[in-house]
Amino acid sequence: MRIYNYLFYKSYLLAQRSRNFDDIPVLGGMIFVIACVMFNIFAISFVLEGAGLIDIDFKEKYKYPFSFGLIGILLFYYLYKGRYKKIVEKYSESSKNGLQIHPILVIIFYYLISFFNMLIAGMYKNNDWIFSNL
Repeated sequence: MRIYNYLFYKSYLLAQRSRNFDDIPVLGGMIFVIACVMFNIFAISFVLEGAGLIDIDFKEKYKYPFSFGLIGILLFYYLYKGRYKKIVEKYSESSKNGLQIHPILVIIFYYLISFFNMLIAGMYKNNDWIFSNL
């Protein structure tokens, strides 16, 4: 969860700079975290499906319950007892002494890694490329 907390912190900083999320700062921090969590869930499901352990079918009728359920779970996680404030304080203190990286660079880097992992997992599931002999 540490990587998601750091990603939350960086997206929280980005939302503060844009001043769009002054009324609900947690939502500004969750925007990018939700997409990364979804990329990782899909990658894990592709690997499990490619290994023959489970058979998941992402149907159109389940997209809204899945999306709103994920948002609800993450909102509960970050809002529970002001957890998001503790996360922001923790990373603010540690970033004072360290290297300052722009939040959008961290977010884009993690998106690229997550998307690449999802593509590799999809190739494994479909037995393409280097996985064709498996």
